[in-house]
This record gives sequence, structure tokens and C-alpha cells, in this order.
Amino acid sequence: MADGDAVVAVSGGGRSRAGPPDYERSITLFSPEGRLCQLDYAFNAVKLGGITSVGVRGADCVYVVTHRKEDKLQDKTTVSHLFAITERMGLLATGMPADGRALAHEARNAAAEFRFKWGYEMSPRMLAQWIADRAQIRTQHAQTRPYGIVSMIFGIDEEEGTPQLFTCDPAGQFFGHKAAGAGLKEREVIDFLEERMESNPSLSSESTFELIKCALEHVLRGDFYTQEYETEGVLQFMVPTDDHILTISTKKLHPVLVGP
Repeated sequence: MADGDAVVAVSGGGRSRAGPPDYERSITLFSPEGRLCQLDYAFNAVKLGGITSVGVRGADCVYVVTHRKEDKLQDKTTVSHLFAITERMGLLATGMPADGRALAHEARNAAAEFRFKWGYEMSPRMLAQWIADRAQIRTQHAQTRPYGIVSMIFGIDEEEGTPQLFTCDPAGQFFGHKAAGAGLKEREVIDFLEERMESNPSLSSESTFELIKCALEHVLRGDFYTQEYETEGVLQFMVPTDDHILTISTKKLHPVLVGP
């Protein structure tokens, strides 16, 4: 044993190397400061992907946009943070891509079961509550870990006929938003949007998209025109499909809705 290595006594007279406190390794134990350390690490994991996401709700639309990480050896059509959940609702996962893909698959199943049982579509609020409940449960079971993503749920509420935007974090909190940010530069995005957003958003589709573009341009600055992005917009009187998930190049910075 090297000089300076700490040991602790264990039952039966044995010795073991000292490790981190139990509350740092277990999701179910609070630290003396009243924090769940594994949750703090999960929030850090959201930023490790190095991407920033923005969502803005307009009068009759909602748009979200995020980076598409460039890798010359990857097929771009197989890499996405955007997932269609129903015909009028989507999910944008910022953080660990595998967690986002798995959660989106579960969300699609939940939405399909809801439609089969009740005869109408699950609303964005209901899906946000469902995801938040699952995330919160994962903070109470030692055999699981928190999701390493922040989810943006966006779409049209069929009953109210209005666009909706929600976020769910690893702690199981969910909030409705006029505009939201997530990822590496979340705080900068939120500060920018707070200055630009009105109390009651009545933005047109074009103005809504322009605002999220300006928000990313503001926080990324010189890097904005050297990266690719994914965006999806849901309009009140349009039924989007997977084909509406687009890549925006440096020469095309305006929304183009394709498909039927």
C-alpha cells in the first residue's frame, strides 16, 4: 500500500480503502447540504454534449432548433435530437443522445396507448407530465440513474387549439414556456429571450423562427455560420410529419416546410 493511502475499518476486522461518501454514489441519499449529488451530475451531463437548443412559442406555432453535430464519417440521416411523437407533437432531447432516443421511443408507446384507450391524442401537457413522473421516479430508486437530458415537448393542444411548449429536466420538474433554452449555453439563451419576448407572445410563424435564429446567433456568435442545425415547426393548421425535421445550412436560414 502506498504511503498516504487511507484505509477504514470494516466489519469482521478487515480494512478497505476510503472512498467517496455514500451520498455521492447513490441517487437516493441526500448530502448534508440537502442535495442529490447524482442529480447535479445529471444536469452537468446535459451540457457535456456541447449543443444548445432553443424553443419559442408564437401565436399559432411553436418552433424548436438545435445543433446537428458534424461528423464526416456518419450518415446524417441517422443522427437526430428531434423526434416525432404524434402527428402534432414532437420531442427535442438535449444531452445524452442515447437517453433521448430511448425516452422518445417510450413516449411514442405511451401516446399510442393513450390514443387507443381514450380515443383522442395525448396533449403536450399530458406528455410532459408523463415524462416528468418517470424522471422523478428515477431519483428514488437505487437501481436506476437519472436521465442525462432536458426534454422540450412541443405541439398543438387539440382541445384548446393552441401551441404549447414544455421542458422536463432530470429532477422530474416540468414547466410550460413562452420560450426556453437548454444545453451548454442555456443561461445566455434565456437572458437573450427574456429581453426579446413580450409578456403575451403573439408572434407570427416568420417572427417566431427569426427569434430563435437570432437567439442562437447571439450566443454562438462566430460559430453560428459554421454549424448545421435541426429545426421543427408545428403550425396550428398543419399536420407535420417526420419530413418536417429539417437541416438548415448556412445559406438557408428560413423555415421551409416540406411534405404533403
